[in-house]
Amino acid sequence: MKQNKQQLAIAKKIKKWIQTTQEVEKARFAIPITRLTSIKSLCVDEIAAEKFGLYIARLVQQQMERANCPEHFTDEEWEQQKQLVDEAISLMQSYLESPSYESRQSLRNLLRDIDGLQGDDYRNFRWATVRFVRSGDLLKLEYALRCFVETDFPYWTYKLAREYVEGYGLQSGSGIVAESVPRLLEVAEFWCQYYFDLSLREKFPDGGVSCVRPNP
Repeated sequence: MKQNKQQLAIAKKIKKWIQTTQEVEKARFAIPITRLTSIKSLCVDEIAAEKFGLYIARLVQQQMERANCPEHFTDEEWEQQKQLVDEAISLMQSYLESPSYESRQSLRNLLRDIDGLQGDDYRNFRWATVRFVRSGDLLKLEYALRCFVETDFPYWTYKLAREYVEGYGLQSGSGIVAESVPRLLEVAEFWCQYYFDLSLREKFPDGGVSCVRPNP
């Protein structure tokens, strides 16, 4: 089937992410995370942002279920965080099926709960005040929830993708590094299926795509 100009432009952006994963193998330093900025243009409406937020939240949920309790949390704190993620995903699903003012308020309430669990560790860093949060998982969940409740949803979609993909290496620095590759492919997989109803392998059979989990 012949693609129109919009579809060609979308495919080009997704393919650029695939190419980025291949560049990582040869790069000495991390590739700038700003490669993900193009995600803003893919997020044409709030439904796209909300579905992406739910998608990443589910991936975070899966990662937490497979992980052991981090040393800096008690078992009780870890279970509380996992329950919060479960509750958020349930509310996101309900909101997508039947949006309402009440369900959006419930999502906002969860944001307050997350804020209370992240602590009050504020430090001065490079002429700015920076908050150091306790949980990277909850930070991703926060951004996912903001895809539902904020009017600037393309910005929060980008923030969520950035937080999910970005990695750090002692030699390479921060950005898109080797450990980022599977996560970047998961982001690309979502948008490929969202716009083309095809997996990355199906859409780009010669693109050198490694194994990607299907949308949860």
